Amino acid sequence: MTASPGPQLASRLGRLALRLLPLAALALGGLLLARRLETVDLGAVVPALGALPPTQWIGALLCTGLSLWALGQYDVVLHRAMGTGVEPRRARAAGIRAMAIAQTVGFGSLTGALVRWRSLPECDLWLVTRLSLWVSVSFMGALAMLGGLSLLLLDGRVLLATVLALAVIVLAPRLPRLPGLPQMRAGTLPRLIGWTAIDTCAAGAVIWLLLPQGVDVPVSAVVFAYLAALGAGLASQSPGGVGAFELCLLALLPQIAETDLVAAMLGYRLIYHAIPALLALALLVRPVAPVERPALLLATGTARHQAMARAPQAEWGLAHQGAAILLSRSLEHGWLVRRAGGTLTAIGEPLGRPCLTELRAHAQRAGLGVALYKGGARLAVQARRAGWAVERIATEAVIDLARWSPDRPACRNLRRKLKAAAKAGVRTELATGPLPLADMETVHGDWALRSGGERGFSMGRFCPELLGQQMVVLAWQGECLLGFASFHGGREEWTLDLMRQSAGAPDGTMRAAISTAIEAARAAGMARVSLAALPELPGWLPGWARARIAARPGCAGLEQFKRGFGPEWRPLYIAAPHRAGLLRAVIEIARAVHDPAPLSAEPPIADIEIGGRPVQKDPDTARRPIRLPVLRGAAPRFTDQTGPVHDRRAYTTSRNP
Repeated sequence: MTASPGPQLASRLGRLALRLLPLAALALGGLLLARRLETVDLGAVVPALGALPPTQWIGALLCTGLSLWALGQYDVVLHRAMGTGVEPRRARAAGIRAMAIAQTVGFGSLTGALVRWRSLPECDLWLVTRLSLWVSVSFMGALAMLGGLSLLLLDGRVLLATVLALAVIVLAPRLPRLPGLPQMRAGTLPRLIGWTAIDTCAAGAVIWLLLPQGVDVPVSAVVFAYLAALGAGLASQSPGGVGAFELCLLALLPQIAETDLVAAMLGYRLIYHAIPALLALALLVRPVAPVERPALLLATGTARHQAMARAPQAEWGLAHQGAAILLSRSLEHGWLVRRAGGTLTAIGEPLGRPCLTELRAHAQRAGLGVALYKGGARLAVQARRAGWAVERIATEAVIDLARWSPDRPACRNLRRKLKAAAKAGVRTELATGPLPLADMETVHGDWALRSGGERGFSMGRFCPELLGQQMVVLAWQGECLLGFASFHGGREEWTLDLMRQSAGAPDGTMRAAISTAIEAARAAGMARVSLAALPELPGWLPGWARARIAARPGCAGLEQFKRGFGPEWRPLYIAAPHRAGLLRAVIEIARAVHDPAPLSAEPPIADIEIGGRPVQKDPDTARRPIRLPVLRGAAPRFTDQTGPVHDRRAYTTSRNP
């Protein structure tokens, strides 16, 4: 039995009607505009334009350039939000070309997608289609918001306009992210609204500048009318908004003689539409320049394990708990990185001698700021020479195992605590088999309740998967687990990660666990043990803020605990390309440390291989296939094989104080 052709025919007719809608809007708008212009002396329009002085034409051209530049920045913002990895310079150029042609030809999303696809060979058609769609949707939203704010401001309701604008900017990043929607970070919406405001004000100023001399009308009135007319033109979907745009301007600016206004609109079409469109078309027929590939790649598989084996410090063990590794294409240099809000943060010392410029470029492609965190003196000097802002942020307690002994005068208090723990029957050992995870989780839960929860980012978090990669010292009293301490293991050092003990643990329990780890590291041939860092609050911080931070649970007494081992103290630094970025990094890292997201919901670090797929060897002539419907194709990275992990049995020892 065959299906009825009725529904299929209706569906086809509906799709055809949607495709013909812009042409119908153009025809209707043109007809209405022709009737509206019947009373206008069209013969006086061209002479009115010819009478304009050169300074007004030059001003109109400059405003056109500013408007198109702002539209290009719109693309930069959305490329970053979508994590495409396209350089800002290329994204801006593609956006300018796309908008110059689309606003003249019409069919904005489709035309813009095709122009961007031609301009960005590293991106597939599905990506640029989504980008063009979100450019159109977000621009319309920003335009509507600006129009509403303009109405409130013209009505004198400045306070209400300010409150509404701030509410939208603050609440937008907190809305749930829908599938396919670019990530609306804290700064995304203000940037979109700001560039839209610059674009529309500059474009409205083009019409105002092309009005004949002697026309006394404020530029604000013309810009406000332009906002409404632009919205009407975009809603009509006719090429260039022809018809709806002109009719709306004529209705909203009755104080201007119709001949003068029509002349200004004709000049606007020439300066703002025709000339940019012709230039953009000329640029499109030129061969596309070869694409510069990212200098850093997200390490996976064998390359990741090899980087871990060559890690410059044990703290690179954070890679087992969500941190990522960025490697150069030669695999010789790299960074341990983690996101803190909108900042790509390189933690600790880098592998080899990577370039700061490459790290910054990688962050910019991903739409993130960049910072170095807890780097040593050598890295701080390198950052200063590169012009970065650098501040001392912490001090690391380091034990030199070749010289350390609990019999040193500096360890007098440590010896007393160890005797107290031994008298209470505390027994410590380095775990060599399966961990008692259930008991450890109970101890951790008890500690978290007393300490206000665990910290995050570069500080230890209870994670069974990570503990399986670490050296763990257990503290017992009979068959009862009192506490435990875990350490990242490196080539030459161990670094303290977690310290957890129950409320009833005898005095000296955790000192005994750390002492056992020190002896185990010495037996394993390590050169040093790091007891991790103590935060060093900047001097410009107000006294009340310093006191509040120092009084947080877990902070008080930590310095005294570490000093009891008589360590050496090494300064650690934070750095960013400029002071504003440094302040932003400090705030976002502090938030990530003291209010961490769940381990399963940490912000990811995407691999920004350009456009989501490898670049063709000859992008000038290669045919670019249409790849639907995935946004990011599978780009070859490094071979994905399972590499070795730390074996706690290699560091077996025990100590019974």
